[in-house]
Amino acid sequence: MEDRLLLAKTLLKCYPHLDDLYAALTECVEDCVANGFYAIFPNDQLRLYERIYSYERRKVGVYNMKYLIEEAFRRGSGVALSLLKEKYLYDRAMSELTLKYQVSLRTCYRYIKKGLAELAAEMEKLGYDKKKILCEYGDEQLFLTMLNRVIKEDDAENAQKQEGESGAINSRRLPPLYRFYCGQTFSADGRAQRG
Repeated sequence: MEDRLLLAKTLLKCYPHLDDLYAALTECVEDCVANGFYAIFPNDQLRLYERIYSYERRKVGVYNMKYLIEEAFRRGSGVALSLLKEKYLYDRAMSELTLKYQVSLRTCYRYIKKGLAELAAEMEKLGYDKKKILCEYGDEQLFLTMLNRVIKEDDAENAQKQEGESGAINSRRLPPLYRFYCGQTFSADGRAQRG
């Protein structure tokens, strides 16, 4: 699968968790504010401010991710996108989708792949190509976790396909996230910035 499709699928896998993550971050900010009454020394106040700022920055990123996905679906149209929306946003099973759209399972998978391509194209029209997505969300832990899952699923799928064809395993991957993106360097596990 192309890198842009992997990123679109990653964003779709993040979508069901975005509301919960936003609520958890809001709760963290409220806890910081409640505990801030006891921060009387300037260093404690500065650390508290930095924590609140980092939580608020993550909240903005989570909100923007959700808006990007919804806006891309709003701008697009067609059966492939509506099937993709039901699969990932409403968590419908493939058996339900085959019955609703009156297509075979194989055709359903084709629609999903076509829908991913259309969604990626809509995101690119909104200015979110591969580099922009990694710059915006490359330091978000939820995004990194889902990206690793999607890459593993894709590698397993490609390995199954190639086993039947030649017995070789596809080792293609996205460039490691610890490389330089937007002037930021990430650790090998993708969690913390280095430098």
